Amino acid sequence: MEAQAPPKVTVIVNNKEVVFDDRTVTGLQIKQTAISQGVSIQANFALFEKKPSGKLRPVPDDEEVHLHPKQEFRAVHADDNS
Repeated sequence: MEAQAPPKVTVIVNNKEVVFDDRTVTGLQIKQTAISQGVSIQANFALFEKKPSGKLRPVPDDEEVHLHPKQEFRAVHADDNS
């Protein structure tokens, strides 16, 4: 019996849907995948996870993140403090 591929997961990066094949990825992989799917960011941008409370949690490039559907991220230029 052939193993089934894990289901894809869709998250939000800068208000745009980004689809991942893997559920566990690094911060850098989140940015690279978003860029490849047309999100207007760069790999050197700072990445944040938007928590349900509205707070932003920094996600370093080398941190592994377990993705879940509709999880929200923001990527901003490192000099942008907004």
